Amino acid sequence: MGDKMISFTDEEKINAFDEIASCFYEKNFGQMTKADIELMMFHFYLEKKVFENTASDGTLDYNECSDYKISKELGITQQRVRNLKVRKQLVYPIEFTWETAFAGLIKNARYDYTSKKVIINIPDPNLYLEIQNYLEEKGSYIEKQLNSKVMKFRVEYFIDLCLLSEPEENKKRIIKSIRSQLKESDKNDYKLIEKDIGKSLIKSSIDLAIFLNSTSHLLSGDNQIAQAFICFFKNIGFS
Repeated sequence: MGDKMISFTDEEKINAFDEIASCFYEKNFGQMTKADIELMMFHFYLEKKVFENTASDGTLDYNECSDYKISKELGITQQRVRNLKVRKQLVYPIEFTWETAFAGLIKNARYDYTSKKVIINIPDPNLYLEIQNYLEEKGSYIEKQLNSKVMKFRVEYFIDLCLLSEPEENKKRIIKSIRSQLKESDKNDYKLIEKDIGKSLIKSSIDLAIFLNSTSHLLSGDNQIAQAFICFFKNIGFS
């Protein structure tokens, strides 16, 4: 037997019809294109899918809303699913906190000991775009990958990413601590660039295990991304 088709309540069906009717019966009959109608139908479908697979803490079960599962259910390609997700968010946005969503994915990250890079799968294209936009607004960036679901960066850039979410005063304390560690590591002659701390740490060749262990406790407890990364680094032995 195939997967069970998504089911709508009578109230949801009534609300959906009212939304469709407003696009036809207000002196606007025939103005919607086929693409507009398909996007609206996808909107109804994805809203229901997200509602049914969102936990009480606001985190979404991305496995149940994966491009693959949706493509199987709707009989379209995974790439078309991703395109529809992006278009749907522009026209019928779903409000979500990207920090919470991103933090929830970090536990599944991988560490490449050869390249010294953290590799994270970002299954939702809209989440990927939110993270990318946030970093670019702060003057940072992510490495583009052939696989558009993959986000990859060096461990040293972890502190850059986490500092973006820190209050200004706490950020100053962390930077002061970094300078102190560079001094203790005989790297005091190396100039720390505050807007590009990750790159500064790479050039300084400071011991990452010592650095992360002595800096992590300074990060705010409500910095969801930082706390998720701290747990990740502990799990891979960086403490």
